[in-house]
This record gives sequence, structure tokens and C-alpha cells, in this order.
Amino acid sequence: MGKKYKKILFDLDNTLIDDNENRKYAIRKILKEMNKYLGEKQVEDFVKLDDKYWQDRASKKLKDPYEFKTIEEKTKWVRAQRFIMFFKDISFEEAVEINDKYINYLKEKIIPIEGAKEILEYLYNKNYEINIVTNGPTIPAKSKLEKTGILKYINLVFTAEEAGFMKPHKEFFDEFYKKIGTKNVDEMLIIGDELEKDVLGGIENNIDTCWFNSKNSKNDPGIKPDMEIKKLVELKNIL
Repeated sequence: MGKKYKKILFDLDNTLIDDNENRKYAIRKILKEMNKYLGEKQVEDFVKLDDKYWQDRASKKLKDPYEFKTIEEKTKWVRAQRFIMFFKDISFEEAVEINDKYINYLKEKIIPIEGAKEILEYLYNKNYEINIVTNGPTIPAKSKLEKTGILKYINLVFTAEEAGFMKPHKEFFDEFYKKIGTKNVDEMLIIGDELEKDVLGGIENNIDTCWFNSKNSKNDPGIKPDMEIKKLVELKNIL
């Protein structure tokens, strides 16, 4: 690209951490606790519903029913909704309680993506400032990084929960710029696995993008990343 990047913005889930296995473990534990576990298809169904829920929120297909007084209130409401959708016969209060347990279980079994520690150590030793920009909740995000031994390489963990908005929205990035004290996007590169959130977020906010396409998925012709990698260690050829 001919640019000298200084700040690397990594997505977390399914970019540095295997979020799919993490979520399966958490919802499986909850279903068994509730005596509602019917098998692995049910677990897969939750992950699919969860994916669609967050995709629809990111694309604004799903909108908040009213203005929330605080980010905490909004976060509690937003995270409860997918459990209400999944279980169908539970109250909002029960969904909040399930979400609290779910978040705790997310911290128990954490699997890094292949090459994550290696590439972060490489970038850290080359004096890049490494920041996490994630739509995931704050406490599990930090726990995942700590338990996999890579938190020490991270300058900042910035979440949608903290911003009050999700990637790819401008408001998310505006809050991120405030947090790091600069809006100099020319020195930034964002790396993530989701075209609709990470890559589109970079494009719409004038940040160079690198798509981590580990599943060798087909590109969306309307979303064109500046770079594409299949494995994290390929970043050594770029940075």
C-alpha cells in the first residue's frame, strides 16, 4: 500500500479468538443447566440465530424500540433479546439472567485462532500499536485476551458496549478516535473476518482494510478490502 501504518486495529472474535467454539460451549452449558439440551443441532441453531441477530443490528434492520437513558441499560436490553428469541417462553428478567451466565461461561473455554499469539508478538516487537475493536462485550473481551496470553501486546480494548454503537457505524469509530486521542486514519489498518462489519467499517471511515478470510469465502462485490489474508501469519508479508 506504500503507507507506514502505526496503529493496527484488530477485530477479536473469529479473528484472534475462535468465537464459534466459545459460544457453543457457553450455550451448551446453559441448556444443560435448564434441562433443555436436545443435542448439537440446537447449539448450532443458537449460533446461527446469534450471528443473524448481530448482523441485523449492525445493518440497522433491527432497531431499538426507544431511547435508552444509559449505555448500560441499552446493553442489557440488546443482549437479552436474542435469548428471548431463542427460548421464546422466557421473560426479559430471565433473559438478562441467562445473558449474565452466558457471559461468565464465555470466559471459561477460550481457543485462540492459529497464529494469533505469534503475529501479535511480531507486531508488538516491531513497535506497532495494537488495538482491539470489537462488537463483543467488554469483560469477556479482556478475559479472552488475558487467558490466551496476548493481553500484554494490546494497547487498548475498545468495545461496542463502551461506544454505545456497533461496527461498522461511524459513531463507533468516532468514539474510538476519542479514546485513542487521534483521528489520523492514514496511520491505521483494520483487520477482521467480517466484510459487513470490519471491512465496511474501515471503508466507510477511510481506514485501510485487511480481510481475514480464513474460510476462503466469496467476496461481496460491493465491499472491497484493500488486502486479503487466509492466515494471520501472512501479515508478516504486509507489516
